[in-house]
Amino acid sequence: MENIQFEYMKAEIQPKCEEKIAKLAAWMKENQKATIALDGHVDDKRANDYDASLSARRVHAVRAALVTAGVASSRISDGAFGARRPVCTEATVNCRALNRRVEVLSAELMRQP
Repeated sequence: MENIQFEYMKAEIQPKCEEKIAKLAAWMKENQKATIALDGHVDDKRANDYDASLSARRVHAVRAALVTAGVASSRISDGAFGARRPVCTEATVNCRALNRRVEVLSAELMRQP
């Protein structure tokens, strides 16, 4: 599943990610037993206590968009990792942008050994 990207220091869903969320909501409606986990992340530019709050707000924004689209909140679990799990570790603008994300994970796949 595709990550939902965010702008620097923001937790609002970007218009370019609305289609990803719509596709995810449609998939969830087609697969009524499926559950997902949302993991929020930030870049490493401002690694501090604010990171946990920002990543949690990003997860909340994605969760709210899915619920508004008709997905039951009980099918969505969440976490907020801040800057602890970067997908890219280079000190570049593009790399930092990749780390500002909410990962969408299939809860069933996470349970498999």
